[in-house]
Amino acid sequence: MPLKRRFEDDGEDYILDLGDNAIHEEFDIHDRYPRSNAGVGLDWSKLEQQLFDFLLVNRFNTDAHDVLSDQIDAVASLVEKFDEQEIMRICSAAMLAKRLESDESKDFSEEVEKYREYIKKHPADAEE
Repeated sequence: MPLKRRFEDDGEDYILDLGDNAIHEEFDIHDRYPRSNAGVGLDWSKLEQQLFDFLLVNRFNTDAHDVLSDQIDAVASLVEKFDEQEIMRICSAAMLAKRLESDESKDFSEEVEKYREYIKKHPADAEE
């Protein structure tokens, strides 16, 4: 079983810098992926590590570090309530909703409410 590397030094890169074609002969990059000390300590699988790396790297790349709990709650809710196809549709719709907000200065929730009110008044249009 390959050695699971821990990161001890504060100055050490979390995701290793492979340099410009100057890869050390002892450093095997085959099947490498970023790992955290927590992942090593919890003996996470590659899939677990990649999942949490994705959330944490996203968190550390944003200015609002307090959104991590909201992100975790959103992911847990999606996984609990929807299958893979619906999760992809929801994520795509969420990205379009952000574009709607930035490009057209419209709020997704308000637009949904307008749609619901319209359908109440015109139920036949719901089937189109």
